[in-house]
Formats: sequence, structure tokens, C-alpha cells
Amino acid sequence: QSVYMQNIEWDDFRLVKMIAEHRALGPAAEALKLNHSTVFRKLNALEDHLGTRVFERSRSGYVPTAAGEEMLLIA
Repeated sequence: QSVYMQNIEWDDFRLVKMIAEHRALGPAAEALKLNHSTVFRKLNALEDHLGTRVFERSRSGYVPTAAGEEMLLIA
């Protein structure tokens, strides 16, 4: 299901944008002035809400999935 059809808060789009830009939770958390664990929890809650992964996690960092790319276009 498209992220357009979901009830998503603006802060969630900002979260996805920062994680995508930094490719990691720590630097994204700093940019958002949030705790690393808060960003981790918010991302997990967003993915649970959407029913899909927004990022693939790899050694090279966080890479947006199709749903993540869709959110980035909106953001």
C-alpha cells in the first residue's frame, strides 16, 4: 500500500529524510536533536504502522526501500 494512503505525521517524513541523508541513526539523531534510541524507536514504530520496511540495514548504512524512496519524494 502506498504511503500516500497512510496517516503519517510530518515528523515521520523528517525522520526518514534525516536517516536517508546520514545513512545512520546516530548522526540523524544528532541532526534532529534527539536521542539515538528515540530515533530507533520512532523508525520501528513507523515501519510497524506502514507494515513495511522503510530502510534496508546493511554494513554500509541505512538505504531507503521503495517505501522509503516514496516518503523521501513527499518530504
